[in-house]
Amino acid sequence: MDHILLSHGSGGKNSRKLLKFIYDSLGDIVINRGEDSGIAILQTDKLAITTDSYVIDPIFFPGGDIGKLSVCGTLNDLAMVGAIPKYLTLCFIIEENFPFNNLRKILYSIKEEAESAGIKIIAGDTKIVSKGKLDKIFINTTGYGIIEHSQEINSHNAQPGDAVIVTGDIGDHGAAIMAVRNDFESDLTSDCASVVPLIRKLLAENINIHTLRDPTRGGLASILNEIAISSSIDIELEKVKIPIKDSVNGICDILGIDPLYMACEGRAAIICPESEVGDILNILKETNDGKNACKIGNIVDKSKEPRVYLKTFIGARRILPLLSREQTPRIC
Repeated sequence: MDHILLSHGSGGKNSRKLLKFIYDSLGDIVINRGEDSGIAILQTDKLAITTDSYVIDPIFFPGGDIGKLSVCGTLNDLAMVGAIPKYLTLCFIIEENFPFNNLRKILYSIKEEAESAGIKIIAGDTKIVSKGKLDKIFINTTGYGIIEHSQEINSHNAQPGDAVIVTGDIGDHGAAIMAVRNDFESDLTSDCASVVPLIRKLLAENINIHTLRDPTRGGLASILNEIAISSSIDIELEKVKIPIKDSVNGICDILGIDPLYMACEGRAAIICPESEVGDILNILKETNDGKNACKIGNIVDKSKEPRVYLKTFIGARRILPLLSREQTPRIC
């Protein structure tokens, strides 16, 4: 049997075969197999929980696939409050006739990322729907992490005088997906990756961090607007300092898209006191995923009408607004 049938979701013999296939592919990262609830012991006073659903076309893309994306995306959300990921739940909704070989590749990607992060899958679910009722496969993951530090890292904590740092090049994921969709010849790959190791290194060195966000849907410009609104501040970025690959700019120019609104899936924006910039960049640049980290701007003032400004190459200043609608069809 090469493809998933509706009977694989019926609760009968084929359902057991599908569950065995999933368990065998994921190996020992799955705990509490066959139970209605997962049980975990977390010896902590502070727990972080996040959930997200992943829908992407194509499901396999340069630099990753929907499986890798569904683990890294949720781990990154935990990291944005300084949490150490411990457990994931994993839920699939699969279209009838989806190839088992593709499901195996996705499960192996999930296993690889989970093992790399040292986390376990504590619970899950699988649903099969009739052909044409959804696009191939959707995945939902819920992450659980513990917070071991005493810092208040959140989007309400950015302060005038703070610096804005990004951990790497902007827009790679979104541009890579759009290149595939439009049959462009490109060697660009998605930045899809966990930023947990980077954030853990900073926290281990007692770096003072005010705000963390990963620039996924809506890109860097959107998440900085959200932070500006939450903290009632104005942010000024310097275009010349924002790391964007020529290939990303090229794809965005062709499609008429601003790369500052393109999604990343392996980057973080860090807002911190100016005095911490040197230490943060030194720590990040020692890592492969943080080697292109740089400071791109500052929090300039408190504001009743929070805005994000971009200082252009010629010194002019323009507003980067929140988008009124999606620039591209969903890509993460």
